[in-house]
Amino acid sequence: MTNYTVRLQCAADRDAAHDLAADFDAIADALFELGGVHDQDLDADLTEGTVIFTMGVVADRESVALDRALGVVRTALHAAGRGTPGWERHYRLLRQEVEEHPVAAR
Repeated sequence: MTNYTVRLQCAADRDAAHDLAADFDAIADALFELGGVHDQDLDADLTEGTVIFTMGVVADRESVALDRALGVVRTALHAAGRGTPGWERHYRLLRQEVEEHPVAAR
């Protein structure tokens, strides 16, 4: 298994950008309560209407880590009141970054 750091930058649409400041705490709370990831972090640029989700994911492949991170983001947005169907219309994915951190042999 490999530890990955996944960063997902999303741009809020006009409606979501207006609500981003109000939604931020709810999104962060939901993100930090979710399992299957570690070292979660959330950052937002309210003037640009962007939000960056960062988390650690242990997986056997990069694609699995990315899928898991996308699921966590989707779940956090849903828990914060942004409906699951169509969440990607409210928070469009701008950039994804997956960084590998091999686990040292013991």
